[in-house]
Amino acid sequence: MTVTQLGGAEQPVKLRQPDAIGLLENAALVAARTKAVEIRSDQWFYLRESQHMGGNIPDFEHWSRMDGAKDAVRVKGKLKIGNGEKGPTNPGKTAQELEALPADADELLAHFRGLKEERYPMSICQPACPEGSLPDVNAFGAIGWYLKFGPMIPPDKAAAMYRALAKIPNVTVQENISDGDGRKGIGVVLDLGEAGKGTYILDPEDYHYMGIKVEQDGETRSMSVLGSGIVDQPGQTP
Repeated sequence: MTVTQLGGAEQPVKLRQPDAIGLLENAALVAARTKAVEIRSDQWFYLRESQHMGGNIPDFEHWSRMDGAKDAVRVKGKLKIGNGEKGPTNPGKTAQELEALPADADELLAHFRGLKEERYPMSICQPACPEGSLPDVNAFGAIGWYLKFGPMIPPDKAAAMYRALAKIPNVTVQENISDGDGRKGIGVVLDLGEAGKGTYILDPEDYHYMGIKVEQDGETRSMSVLGSGIVDQPGQTP
């Protein structure tokens, strides 16, 4: 649903909470019907991103071998291969974490609320989150962190993530939201008032994760996923 104002400019439409729950349930059902993909350890996870942090940053292409041994980036048209990332973005580690996640939405939400290690695609309100909001901020952030790895997520875990989002208080859904690259999608919003607002943008057709937009202190920052998938070697794209 979109609303066209006089002059033809489309404006974001905030859905009522029951509609938001229904929309995220639809996203969960689509995710659950997705065919699971078996990924070999010698394959690579491909990710193309853009960042909009107040300056012009070129699109970024990155390949990570699933066993964590190697990484690759494309710089000015040339492929550079190096040693793998050993931190939280290591794809093998991420795949293991995804497999271990609960497939029940309530259990998953409790797990994310109690994470000892923070997981955020972008900070929403840190270091000044409203009192008592941190467990929900942690859960919202962790879901976005993992949704970014879409092709690696088991279908039942992806479905649980959408259902968990619907259970976080103050999360609403808006249609006709633009990401940092001007693409229209569905916004899943955690609004913390003056502390900040985070919006995940989902594709309006299949609900896959397109990126995040954060509004804080009068500024808007965003990151977009422009492409992702599993490939057989660096340099390939899905």
